[in-house]
Amino acid sequence: MKLPEPIIIDPQSVPSLNWGIIGPGRIAETFVAASQKHTSQRFIAVASRTPGRAKEFAGKFNIPKTFASYQDLVADKEIDAVYISSHMSDHFEHAMLAIKAGKSILVEKPITYLPEEAEQIFAAARQAKVLAMEAMWTRYLPQSTILRQLLESGDLGEPELLTASFCADNRSVERLWKPGGGGIVFDMGIYPIAIAQEMLGEPSSIAATGIVRADGMDEESYSLLNYESGARASLTISGIATLPMLASCSFEKAVISLGEPFFVPSSISLKTKDFYPEQTTWVDESGISGHEGLSYQATWFAKYLSEGKFESDVHTHAQTVANIRTAFEITRQIGAKPF
Repeated sequence: MKLPEPIIIDPQSVPSLNWGIIGPGRIAETFVAASQKHTSQRFIAVASRTPGRAKEFAGKFNIPKTFASYQDLVADKEIDAVYISSHMSDHFEHAMLAIKAGKSILVEKPITYLPEEAEQIFAAARQAKVLAMEAMWTRYLPQSTILRQLLESGDLGEPELLTASFCADNRSVERLWKPGGGGIVFDMGIYPIAIAQEMLGEPSSIAATGIVRADGMDEESYSLLNYESGARASLTISGIATLPMLASCSFEKAVISLGEPFFVPSSISLKTKDFYPEQTTWVDESGISGHEGLSYQATWFAKYLSEGKFESDVHTHAQTVANIRTAFEITRQIGAKPF
């Protein structure tokens, strides 16, 4: 069994969209910097309700237009797409605002806390005939294109057991510990949840335990997911402990392992199930490292928009909602209240 070649879209082969930004925080800085460095996308406007913040951001990235109102930004006729990276609790409001104005949207993950709100966003986008994508950037990385080809080939056989973890001491990241700012399961845990969903589908049952602070913010969780196929997944998520950020899945005929951290440009290995296995590994040597990998989703977004699509082929609306449903159930079971 061999590893297929990655599918990488030439950034110059897709339209250069005019982007507006709602919520110029830290992740927006990372996304814009990566996209300006590695893609042909243009950022022409930014809006913030915090006085001076839009101008500061615009100056850093040479963005010509600033707005103090999100309504004014989405009304700008020059803007083709809006990147929404405001607080998670505001995503629904800002996504619906942009869709109503006829703008295609890329919304930071997770797109909402509530599955029903995500469904409303996607329904509104389909009705307005605009592209709506969650910024699950891992789906657009080169190693992910290899993974999908392996899964689609059927050569691996049925899935058996997946393990994935995202454990990092993020006690210094203030927003994670405030209601509406993310929370550990929704912000960090969405990556293990998403990789399990990509390989195994939506779970038929979930059993979760964890550690929750007195204020309702989750610190750590351990979740066992079962699937109708008989497959199982074990997800470990922590915002206080640090462990290797790995993801592996055993199939009937082989094992797939993603390099650390599994959600950034890294590597993918395919190996036999022998005690001393034969292994083939593809390593990302593109030079696009760490969170610069956010740039890939901008290129894929432009491709989808040029094709007249309303959702991502590799991270559909239904898959997005399924991940949120899983995250919601984990937080419910452990008694967390991150929003």
